[in-house]
Amino acid sequence: MAENFDPVLGGQQPAGSDPVMGGLVGIEQALGSPNPKVRIQAIKGALRYGSRGAELVIQALRNDPNWEVQFAAWETLLESKDPQQVQVAKSHRLPLRQVGDVRARYKAGERDFRWANLRGADLIEANLSGANLSGANLSGANLSQANLSRADLSGANLSQANLSRADLSEADLSWANLSEANLSRANLSWANLSEADLSGANLSRADLSGANLSQANLS
Repeated sequence: MAENFDPVLGGQQPAGSDPVMGGLVGIEQALGSPNPKVRIQAIKGALRYGSRGAELVIQALRNDPNWEVQFAAWETLLESKDPQQVQVAKSHRLPLRQVGDVRARYKAGERDFRWANLRGADLIEANLSGANLSGANLSGANLSQANLSRADLSGANLSQANLSRADLSEADLSWANLSEANLSRANLSWANLSEADLSGANLSRADLSGANLSQANLS
């Protein structure tokens, strides 16, 4: 079976009338569905169809109006074995989500707040234990005495946030931006702070027992 390599998108593209093209047509049709879940399912299987499949995923990443579909495309490319596809994902900045009332949504059972725009939010004493806030913007937010134990805050922006007396025990704060954050008396026991930016942060009387601070910036 003849195959063509695309130097831009990478991967191999089926040529001719190979039966695999029937599957590709199905992917294209599914990506035109009004149902985001159908489009996400199509994205997860698209890369098996070579450069055309990768092209469809990239189009979804850049143009789909649904954030969840965009994220699925971004994640699919990021996990690709093709370094050029991975680079497309890394160079694309995902838009932040508007999530509304986080407290109410958490109380209703929702835990997925990835890439949420919570800049300057008032979350004093909020219970967000175990929530996924990876990539979220919480810069300047008031999280004083909030429960963020076991929360995923990897890559989150918490610069200048008030986290005084917050419970961040066992939280994942790897790659998080905590510059100039107030972490006084915060519970950071067994938290993952590897490669986090803590420059200028207030850590007075914080509990860092068992915390992972490898390659963290504590200047």
